[in-house]
Amino acid sequence: MKRKPKSMRKKLIDQLDSLASQYIKMRDDHTCQKCGKREVKSSSIHVSHVVPKSRGQRYRWEPNNLKCLCFHCHINWWHVDPIPAAEWYLAKFPGRWQALEAIPSGKMTVMNLEELRDWYLRAIENFA
Repeated sequence: MKRKPKSMRKKLIDQLDSLASQYIKMRDDHTCQKCGKREVKSSSIHVSHVVPKSRGQRYRWEPNNLKCLCFHCHINWWHVDPIPAAEWYLAKFPGRWQALEAIPSGKMTVMNLEELRDWYLRAIENFA
């Protein structure tokens, strides 16, 4: 059975997932924002969402909604103690939270996705 080819939208979503992860790891210097542990192996550092990506595509790739956490802090703290985790985030990144509150809800168009992809490409290039 042949697989259905990916739509342009699906390709953009896959690209954005990869670019957002790459950018956030670069921005946070592969360092856990909670405990300060620096992870050399890219697979050991997780890019974690503040507002769950299930709340909408606009949150999924929003840089203010993403942070690096080591495996331990992500799995054993962020997901286990959400109230203290949220309080920590608000105290550590107050400007980011304010930016998140201003994000409109709703699905992104293909043009929005392309613009965001291009923004991430430029931002990653600026790190190099």
